[in-house]
Amino acid sequence: MINHLKKLATTVHRRLLPANTDIGVLPYLWLVYLGTFFVHFVFYDPPAWHVWLSAIGILFFLICYFRAYWTSGTHTLFYIAAICAIGTVLTLVNPGAGVFFVYASAFAAHVGQPKQSLATIAIILAYIVLLAWLRDLPAFFYVPALTFSIMIGGVNVFQREMAKKNTQLKLSQEEVKRLATTAERERIARDLHDLIGHTFSMLTMKAQLAQKLFDHDTDKARQEIAELEQISRSALAEVREAVTGYRQKDMATELANAKTLLNSIEVDFHYHIPETPLPANIDSTLGFIVREAVTNLVKHANATRCQITLSETAGQLKLTIADNGSSKAGPEGNGLKGMRERVAQLGGELSLDHTQGFSITVTVPL
Repeated sequence: MINHLKKLATTVHRRLLPANTDIGVLPYLWLVYLGTFFVHFVFYDPPAWHVWLSAIGILFFLICYFRAYWTSGTHTLFYIAAICAIGTVLTLVNPGAGVFFVYASAFAAHVGQPKQSLATIAIILAYIVLLAWLRDLPAFFYVPALTFSIMIGGVNVFQREMAKKNTQLKLSQEEVKRLATTAERERIARDLHDLIGHTFSMLTMKAQLAQKLFDHDTDKARQEIAELEQISRSALAEVREAVTGYRQKDMATELANAKTLLNSIEVDFHYHIPETPLPANIDSTLGFIVREAVTNLVKHANATRCQITLSETAGQLKLTIADNGSSKAGPEGNGLKGMRERVAQLGGELSLDHTQGFSITVTVPL
């Protein structure tokens, strides 16, 4: 019974909040502030229509509240406006409805840059003052609404900017490590170039010498040709070894490349991967899939947002690449076929979803 309830709670949680959120269960705890809305009912016996209107308003608020966590940018403005509208209607029966404007201000941090977020808070504050003046609402409405909208809205904007800076700092540190790796690979490439140049010079000289000796000293010519074969085989082995090190791709590198590429075309890109190192074969395969998926997004999707998430559950890795683009179902090209083949080699599965934008889900056993 307990396991069934835990599973049900997990399912409900995943439907209410996005999987990539870093705030855990805090959105549920913040709902405790709704209690201020019910304080007013303690002091009088509300008629039935007050109760029904409040219940309907709170239901619509909860829908907007949880949906707002799934949005960012200008899309969040819709839910902010909807929460303000709910608060406006409920002020007809309860001045404690000012709490809804505080929630609206809290979501202003999701609108965009700090200037846009602060401008949104300022508009909400101006609307609170206008509404209080037009309806002659008591101080119990506008004093808490104004005070906490400024405090909570401003703190959320500050914390969101700090989180962005911390993420950028972490990414910068990771990119320094990748640059060191890239420098090493470039060194291998230079060595490969030197190796090829030196080897081909030797092969050319040996071939020319064998050709000259063929008419005069056949045994010596055969010896030169045998050495030519030996040099060729040795060089081939060295080239393969160098190329293997140079061509190695990993998921972290591909994510950094994807961030640079998508940010350059103004696509809002976020990713979340565990810090635990992955097996080399899985790491290279997932890196290939990320590269192909991002390439397809840039070419065909016309998207403005992209989210990549990697998680581990029950001995399996699950990679999800989702965007809000306009890709539609159709014949699979070589890119998707190549993804399926690589995933199949690991004993995993790949699925596609076109219902909301486009998403690729890959599951592979560890």
